[in-house]
Amino acid sequence: MSASNSPTSVLSSLWQQIRAVLDLVLDLSFKRFVTPRLVRMLYVLSLLAAVFYAASWMFSGFKSGTLSGLFTIITAPVAFLLYLIFARVTVELILAVFRIADRIAPLSEEEAVRTVANPPANPPV
Repeated sequence: MSASNSPTSVLSSLWQQIRAVLDLVLDLSFKRFVTPRLVRMLYVLSLLAAVFYAASWMFSGFKSGTLSGLFTIITAPVAFLLYLIFARVTVELILAVFRIADRIAPLSEEEAVRTVANPPANPPV
């Protein structure tokens, strides 16, 4: 086992990541966003929850009868697939909004610098 894969290095790496997330969560100035870092973890957790829900839905259908059980065996994977698509699109929309914000922030700072250096002759009302 190499030194980079030792349990202490894995634990210290995990602890550093936890501290970084806690620093972001406890940042009251809101200069940095925590959502882009947590969105992958939330996506994986929601997919795991969807797998458990679909599996329990499939097996619970047989409590009502054989026909109901067969219906849930067919519809649970379809519902899971629809949820998977919905969750993925939602996560991508969230990340797109944060990427837009990251790209717009430098532009607004440049405009603020230009406005201070060259104030408009007629200020907006």
